Amino acid sequence: MPKQIITTEIEAAGDHVWRLLTVPKEVEFWSPHVRELTYTPPGNLDVDTHRDFRLELQGKQVTLETRITHCIAGEMFAETPIGGTAGIHERVEFLKLIFRIIPLADKRCAVNFTLDYEMKGFLNKMMEKFILGAFLTEYKLWFERLKTYAETGRPV
Repeated sequence: MPKQIITTEIEAAGDHVWRLLTVPKEVEFWSPHVRELTYTPPGNLDVDTHRDFRLELQGKQVTLETRITHCIAGEMFAETPIGGTAGIHERVEFLKLIFRIIPLADKRCAVNFTLDYEMKGFLNKMMEKFILGAFLTEYKLWFERLKTYAETGRPV
């Protein structure tokens, strides 16, 4: 299966960056397309938690529901799309988004993001580079915004 990896070094403590990645109101603050994020059941991120996103993509309001498949608090979590009007789950046979916090120094870490996927159907496989290219471009923007917010505390 194809994999894409983005690593972003951040001048902030890993526990701070973890909080920015996993607390819904924080994600809404720095993430460019997330208008609302809720967890079911409410509370902390854990295996089988559903993350329900309300997104604005290309001027349209869409939803995305993911399920957490793996979680080690403060270190990593993985999620897979399971529904929503964004339709991501309909285009992939398999998709896992993996977020890891890698400590580098006392107040420095890296966020390692892995996109592990297999496209579904002939047409989606033909358009894979276009679809995944746009997706990865968005995630690179997200992590640059996360970096700025984590390092400066300024809204992005």
